[in-house]
Amino acid sequence: MLSVLVFVAAFVLSPLSFAHPLSHHALSCADIRLPHIPGAKVIDVQYDEKRNHTVPETLPFLPETVSGLNICEVIVTLSHPGANDKVSVQVWLPIGTWNGRFVGTGGQGWAAGLGDLALAPFAAEGFAVASTDAGLPYNPESPQAWALDTSGHVNIGLLTNFASRSVHDLAVVGKAVTASYYKNAANHSYWYGCSTGGRQGLVEAQKYPDDFDGILAGAPAIYWPEYVVAELWPQAVMNEAQVYPSQCELKWFTQTAIDACDELDGVKDGIINDPSKCKYNPSTAVGSKIKCDGKTTTVSTEVAEIVRKIWEGPGSLYGLPRWSGLTLGAPLDSLANTTVSHGTHVGNTFFVPEGWIRYFVEADPDFDFSKVGYKDFDYIFQRSVAKYESLIGSDNPNLSGFQKSNGKLLMWHGLSDQLIFPQDSARYYQEVDKYGGRSSNVDDYLRLFLAPGVDHCGAGTTPGAIPSDPFGALISWVENGTAPEALSAVTPATAREQFTRKICRYPLVEKYRGHGKVDSAESFDCVEECEA
Repeated sequence: MLSVLVFVAAFVLSPLSFAHPLSHHALSCADIRLPHIPGAKVIDVQYDEKRNHTVPETLPFLPETVSGLNICEVIVTLSHPGANDKVSVQVWLPIGTWNGRFVGTGGQGWAAGLGDLALAPFAAEGFAVASTDAGLPYNPESPQAWALDTSGHVNIGLLTNFASRSVHDLAVVGKAVTASYYKNAANHSYWYGCSTGGRQGLVEAQKYPDDFDGILAGAPAIYWPEYVVAELWPQAVMNEAQVYPSQCELKWFTQTAIDACDELDGVKDGIINDPSKCKYNPSTAVGSKIKCDGKTTTVSTEVAEIVRKIWEGPGSLYGLPRWSGLTLGAPLDSLANTTVSHGTHVGNTFFVPEGWIRYFVEADPDFDFSKVGYKDFDYIFQRSVAKYESLIGSDNPNLSGFQKSNGKLLMWHGLSDQLIFPQDSARYYQEVDKYGGRSSNVDDYLRLFLAPGVDHCGAGTTPGAIPSDPFGALISWVENGTAPEALSAVTPATAREQFTRKICRYPLVEKYRGHGKVDSAESFDCVEECEA
């Protein structure tokens, strides 16, 4: 199970993309001028020059130690009227060499930013880079420490920071501090994030279209009030049936679906290339014998039906449209997680919907998830949307401001993402395209890439090929006008099958030419879906 959302190796920077850094004569840290931040007040600024600085490997967020850093660190603390908050924006400025670019970095889970862990890889490559805590105590796994005020009411000020306000503050502070230190504004500014960080990137494109020239949004947590509650659907299905499959059974169903649909695209590579075309029915597995924990288990009708409903999702619960389900081939062991209590299996709710529903939708720290069936799920879903869609929905399809600013938005999403449904990213692309109409070519400013067999942000037990340098592709698009048609991708070392692929620009899909090595991207073309 993914116990925390991850920054992951899919976003490790490729030094080849950022060669030829530019030398700059800079002021000392202490000479940096304080930025003006509309709607906020600066209450403190700290400066520190760090020489030969090291940030140690911290899994899962920083896969490798970063050392030899020479940076000017600036930490700006600010507050917003009426919010009773203290927000820190941390900026790292490479000393001696700077590549002329500024990068804002996003968060994961319930953390608005990752601080040193996100800053270090970029600073090592010569970027001026910033992170923000949004005024929240750092805990990616729970909002418990900040969600409710002392009266037990939702802390709207801090939720607003988490939703959108602090991302803009980061851009204003980071760009101003960078310009003051180097005596020149950044040539180009970028946003980089996955999951929560991906959602933050979409917020920037929608609400603050002039902040960044290029935005990389991986597996964006878009449609937050809907999708986070939809993450609870597997637990509601099990609660309704009062049957809780073991992790072994769930993994067996995932692999069985992959085996059934692997070769639909004409290639046997251990992944489902297009989950929407996989029609595997778990009821066909009833009576099958599988080994779990050294014991033989027979697949029951009840467990097969639970898996079917989890894949189906709460699409038309009580005749009303709700949300997507997990794609076939995506692991089930996070959202449909179970555990053993007093010798029996019980549900184990994933921490993101648990935190959201407990503290924001219900404002009840003692809320009991074990009793949530279909009726309660539907009630929670409706309350979540009604209360918070305008605050944290992050799904406005109007990107006309971003288009006018000549911004570029590159989204990518794994088709086996077990935490954020890839259908959401496709849905958003379609809505942006529809909103723009004939007067707007969406591909001029927004491109989406769906990676078959890839888990959340490229983490977990991903068997598919992960985009190897999406950030480099974004920079090339912004600075050279080279719009990406496909992203180069490679399987992680842990994958059972090793191969390279090209991840095609949506709605194109990759198709094997019928000849050539199936483990090589060169044997595939990007074609219209009807041709696949």
